Amino acid sequence: MELIRGRRTGPAVVAIVLAGVVAGASAGVGAGAATAAGTAGAADVEAGASLDVVGYDVDLGYQPDTGTLQGVTTVGATATEALDSFTLQLDGPAVRSVTVDSEAVESFSQTGEKGLVIVPATPIGSGDRFRVRVEYDGTPGPGWMPTTSGGATAMIGSSSAWFPVHEGARDRASFVLAATVPDGWSAVSIGREGRQLREAGATTFRWTEPDVDPDHIAVTIDHLTIDRSELADGTPVVDAYAPGLQDATEPLADRLPEVLGFLSGRFGPYPFDAAGNVFVQVDDDGPATAPQTRPVYLGAGNEQYMTLHPVVHEQAHQWYGVSVTPRGPEDTCLSECFAEYATWLWDEERDGVDLDARYRDLVEANRGDDTFWAELYRPGWTPQINLYSKGPVALHALRRQVGDEAFEELLRTWPQEHRGEYVTWPQLESFAEQGTGQDLAGFFRAWFRSAGVPSDEYLWPGDLAP
Repeated sequence: MELIRGRRTGPAVVAIVLAGVVAGASAGVGAGAATAAGTAGAADVEAGASLDVVGYDVDLGYQPDTGTLQGVTTVGATATEALDSFTLQLDGPAVRSVTVDSEAVESFSQTGEKGLVIVPATPIGSGDRFRVRVEYDGTPGPGWMPTTSGGATAMIGSSSAWFPVHEGARDRASFVLAATVPDGWSAVSIGREGRQLREAGATTFRWTEPDVDPDHIAVTIDHLTIDRSELADGTPVVDAYAPGLQDATEPLADRLPEVLGFLSGRFGPYPFDAAGNVFVQVDDDGPATAPQTRPVYLGAGNEQYMTLHPVVHEQAHQWYGVSVTPRGPEDTCLSECFAEYATWLWDEERDGVDLDARYRDLVEANRGDDTFWAELYRPGWTPQINLYSKGPVALHALRRQVGDEAFEELLRTWPQEHRGEYVTWPQLESFAEQGTGQDLAGFFRAWFRSAGVPSDEYLWPGDLAP
């Protein structure tokens, strides 16, 4: 996700930006770009979870004039233990009916902030597959944000605002959406676009993605202008613009093939089989977010989003943060530090920026700033805003510590070998040591696990010393 550049941001905005990541938390784009590895809903469900979701099928109707929705969501799942009851998350809309395998449930209740507790009429055995159908309606919950042009967009990490979901469970699944909106409105989500169905007064837009963490699902409903194109390998691209934004942001979207080609050259093949961008206006301080396949720029009317840096940052998340997902909040540097360093690499290759000089300038400018030098990793800890400032500086120091060749190999092999997985920062440390053959314990302790300016041994590795 993208923090606001060139201005101070309030704590509420920072909290939203970080929450979106921690919730649940190639030489060109070559032919046959793969989707995220792994079977949908398999392999890495939260320890102790009672169900493993295989897929979500969401049928949604939205009325922008009232800001209300009607939904029917079918959740396919496998019980990982015997179930007398189980819980999904839905925050905002009221549930009207629930069935399990077409049988009315014994009871359901909405509890707490977002819990939907379901008691099936017949207990579910361990290992049994079952289907839950939930009908609901009302006003979407937090994270469903109105746009200035009268529509709405759902933040990542807020799927429970608009459909029942196994949220924050580290439980990847397939996703299918059929969103019906009045004439003149459009709905753009993640994944591949399906065939539209036009009926009297309304259009249904269809989207599918075979394997996604539910915290990286989003949808935007607005008076959108939609452009469709393809990457060189045939991967479909959908770019969408809210009213008044196309002229300013279309030049950025047009460079998506160049951006993905650059990133795939550094990180390996693009990990999904659809791509694009969505530009909307929420307010003057709206951040950008990185849903799977199609980032959403929520403050696209601001000059700070009229550059390629936010596009490079958010698209870099498709490798670092989405395809390979941080397991917990303390692991968020695996997403944000690397995505921000991608913008440094872009500046170096495209504009000839001297990154060593940038590094030295930032070290000296921030010597007395305790916030800048706070830890980047601490178990059980919520990350800080310095992921976007100290984070890329620390990665540049790592590059000089291990050398360009070893660092480039690390950047490429990590997202390829861990595609579709939930990962931790200690895994990255071990991976780096194994890949480079170096003992990096002192370096990682100085830069990532400690506060304060590192000792000169780690502050000025390689040729960085001024």
